[in-house]
Amino acid sequence: FDEFGVKLYLYNCTQKLKEGDRAVMNSVSDVIKRCLSLGDEHEWFEFKDSLFNADEIGEYISALSNAAVMAGEPYGYLIWGIDNKTHELTNTKFNYQKDYKQEPFQHYLSRNVNPSIYFQFDEDLIDGKRVVVLAVPAARIVPTAYKDERYIRVGSSKEKIKKHPEREAALFRILNFGP
Repeated sequence: FDEFGVKLYLYNCTQKLKEGDRAVMNSVSDVIKRCLSLGDEHEWFEFKDSLFNADEIGEYISALSNAAVMAGEPYGYLIWGIDNKTHELTNTKFNYQKDYKQEPFQHYLSRNVNPSIYFQFDEDLIDGKRVVVLAVPAARIVPTAYKDERYIRVGSSKEKIKKHPEREAALFRILNFGP
């Protein structure tokens, strides 16, 4: 890229981020409806009932961020309160406000995600059942890592990206040159 090309690429990334900001402002129920309408999980979203393992959630932040950019989505989503197999609402008890290892859970995650990205939790009652959505922005410029390890989704599985060099190369190609 020449200087103009770099500026144009960065401008386009900024526009996509702005579009993504509007996407995250959609209601939790809109996100849920869209994801459920697609049938099975896609690489950019994952359903969970009540997962609370801070490091596994951090790995999902990395995987979903990287998968979202590869799928051309502004955000990836980790969704609690939906059964992984039946896609029925389960009324999750997941608590993203609690502390983990004597620090706020969200701070713990944020401190271990690199580069720093603005992920956010939101929740709603749908048909009287609590659902929590973690919206994770698509990676930009470099892949998103958790504790210095990069993750990606392969189908509905979360994997270390170094096990998939062709996917890693494709991710860098998209981050550098666009889809």
